[in-house]
Amino acid sequence: MNHKVFYISTGLDKSHYGGSIVAKANLNAILSNSKLRTTYFAVHRNPMDGAIKIPTTNSRLGTALANVLLMCATLSPKGFLRLLRSIKQEQPDVVWLDSSLFGIFIPFIRLLSKQTKIVCFFHNIETDLVRVYAKQNFLYWIAYVATLLNERLSAKYADRVVTIQKQDGEQLKRKYFLKRYACVNATITDVFADTANQVSEASDALDVRYFLFVGSDFPPNIEALRFLNNLVAPELKRSKIIAVGNGLDKYRSEFTNIDIKGRVEKIAPYYHNAIAALAPLFTGGGMKVKVAEALMFNRGVIASTFGSIGYENVEHPVIQIIDNPTEFAHCIENYDFDLGEKPREYYLKYFSPQSTDVSVKKIIEELLNQ
Repeated sequence: MNHKVFYISTGLDKSHYGGSIVAKANLNAILSNSKLRTTYFAVHRNPMDGAIKIPTTNSRLGTALANVLLMCATLSPKGFLRLLRSIKQEQPDVVWLDSSLFGIFIPFIRLLSKQTKIVCFFHNIETDLVRVYAKQNFLYWIAYVATLLNERLSAKYADRVVTIQKQDGEQLKRKYFLKRYACVNATITDVFADTANQVSEASDALDVRYFLFVGSDFPPNIEALRFLNNLVAPELKRSKIIAVGNGLDKYRSEFTNIDIKGRVEKIAPYYHNAIAALAPLFTGGGMKVKVAEALMFNRGVIASTFGSIGYENVEHPVIQIIDNPTEFAHCIENYDFDLGEKPREYYLKYFSPQSTDVSVKKIIEELLNQ
C-alpha cells in the first residue's frame, strides 16, 4: 500500500537560494521513495514546475493583514482554506510542513484528518530573524507576533520536529521545552558535472584573483557583506571579492569595495573561476547552504565560526574558520591551498542528496509505524 504525503513549502519556486535549495532537496528525498504518493504545494507567486500553486498575498498590505490573522510566509486566507480543503478531501497519511511558519495549520489538520502525521521542518529559528526586521520597522512587530505563534505551534504540536542542525534543535528544546527532534543536514543537488565548463558568464573575472560570496538580500547576508566591505576588502592588495545574489544590486552604492553582481542566471561560472568561497556569517539560524554549495563545486571555504555550524566534519583547510577581520583578510591574500578533490569528497559524503534520502525516509517510516 502506498502512503499519501502532502508537502507544503514556500521554497518550491524557480529561484536559486538557500531555503529553496533545501526545500527541493527534502522534496526530492520524499519523491525518491516509491512507497509514497507525494503531492507538493508551493506557497509562492512563481512556483516551480509540477507544484500546485497556493494563493498568496499580493502586496505588503495584504501580507500585513494576513499576519493579523496569524498567517505568515505570504500565505493568504484563500490559500489557507485551499490547503485545508485538500487535506480534508484527501486525508493524507503525512503532511510535511517545510517551514515553522505553517504552525497555524496543525490544530486544523488535527480536526480535519485525525490519522494524519505532521512533520515540521525548521529552516531557521524564524523569530530570531523577524526580530531583526522588527527593530528596524515597528510594523514588523505584527509579523513577529504571528511568527512566534506559528513557531510555538510547530515546535509543540508537530509529531516530528526536524531541524537543519543540532544547535537549532537544542535552542527549540530550551525555548519551547521540545522533547525530541530529528536533524537533517542541508543538502543540494549535484550539478557539478553538468556545469563545470560553463565559464562564459564570468569571463570578465577570468584573469582576476577573486573570492566569492553568495547570498540574497537577507539581514545576516548584508551584515556579512558589511564585514567584508568595511573591514576585510580594504586590506586586500592582490585579491578582490565578488558578491552574487538576488536583491544585492541595490547595495552597490554602499559596498564600493566589493564587486556586486546581484542576480545571475547561472552561479556555476562564478564558482568555477573563484579561488575559494566566503561565508563570514555572524547571525541568523539554520545551516549555511552556500557552504555545501561551494563544496559541491569543489571549492574551499573561509567561514566564521557561526557560518561553519553544521560542517564540523569538514576539516581544515577545506573549511577555514576565522572571525577576526584582519586575519580573514590575511587568509584571503595568502590563500594557496591545493585541495585536490577534497571539497567534493566531503560534499558527496555528508551533503549530497543520498544522505538526505536516508534521513528523510527514516523520519517518515517511523511516523507511519507509530
